[in-house]
Amino acid sequence: MKRTLKALTLGLALTASTAGAQTTVTFWTWYLSPKFDGYIKDTIAAFEKANPGIKVQWFDKQDSMVQDFIASVNLGSAPDVVNLNIDETQKAAQNGFLTAVNTLTSPATLRSTFYPQSLSNFTSGANTYAYPWYGWLNEGVLLYNPDLFKKAGLTRAPRTASEMLTYAKTIKDKTGAYAWVPALKDPNTASFLGYFYAEGLPVTDASGKAAFNTPAHATLLAQYVTLYRGGYVPEDAVRREAFQLATELYAQNRVAMIIGGPQALTRIKDTNPGLYARTVVTQAPLGKAGVQTGGSMGLVIPKASRNPQAAAKLAAFFTNNANQLAFARVVPVVPTTKGAQTSTQFKTSGSDPVARATALVGASGRLINPGYRAPGNSDDLYKNFNDNIEAALLGKKTAQQALADAATYWNANLKK
Repeated sequence: MKRTLKALTLGLALTASTAGAQTTVTFWTWYLSPKFDGYIKDTIAAFEKANPGIKVQWFDKQDSMVQDFIASVNLGSAPDVVNLNIDETQKAAQNGFLTAVNTLTSPATLRSTFYPQSLSNFTSGANTYAYPWYGWLNEGVLLYNPDLFKKAGLTRAPRTASEMLTYAKTIKDKTGAYAWVPALKDPNTASFLGYFYAEGLPVTDASGKAAFNTPAHATLLAQYVTLYRGGYVPEDAVRREAFQLATELYAQNRVAMIIGGPQALTRIKDTNPGLYARTVVTQAPLGKAGVQTGGSMGLVIPKASRNPQAAAKLAAFFTNNANQLAFARVVPVVPTTKGAQTSTQFKTSGSDPVARATALVGASGRLINPGYRAPGNSDDLYKNFNDNIEAALLGKKTAQQALADAATYWNANLKK
């Protein structure tokens, strides 16, 4: 009897010790709550079931994400897994905040899971600093209002970026609606750098110095200046984020086309279901380089994480092929996993516009490429670049002078 009681006591002690040894992983995401609470919570529950020794605490950050992350690192209280985009990952890695994920997960496993370009987007030097997560394509697909096309006398969608510029005048002159809303100076990025890349024009040289101060770059910018100053682009395009403005005006029959990801359709479906049902979805027109530009989110592991191995398990779980495909069924994101390329869910589209758009881009994650490497002080350089673009659009500088001034500032203040 004494032996039995002793064994029972020892068993209870071991159970208590195991329970007490449970690891808690803190997980921060960016702008995913409340819309995607169901998916995130279900995926966390599946992870905890597969890893009973790990508990996940999830927090969704919004406007304050980057500031909160930097503050947490400085205070020594960093979360274990953080959702950052490509630019912010590169900056955090350059500042020494992150653990290279290739030291936590074998490079062979990373290469077999993700597209090469997806890994390259989050690689600096010899190391990769994030598990690539969901992505998007800037060009993505073209959505258009067939009623406005008919009124304008157009029988097909534009097939090139240069045709888009021609359509801008035709549609506005004949219908009064804008053709589309180009991203002129979106916040926290530099849209024209992407336009240059798409047209096969260099953005930076090998050392990161500005290479966008040439007559060819100025000619392209001048074409947009002419459209803007001629009233062929919404005046608010220099003040508001293009995606927000485009989806708002499209639903009001005041914009004929949207270039971008299928996400735009989810908003149109809510605000104008009739127009949503009539919307035509087709391939996006591309620039001379014939490339898609885009970006993705990644999951990083801060050096200050107290549980890097458990954190790596969580990050790898969320970004695996099955869970990225599951996320793409909830919202039309572009998975960054190789397995998505042959997934059957992107091979059939039916008649629903979102399904058609998702089928066109869902298996295209291999194309996600920002087109240029973000500098260490991208916020500062992008702001100056955008300010100069705005000066050209408003007629305060010529296109050539605006780019010359932006290049001078870029090269004088570049931090690698």
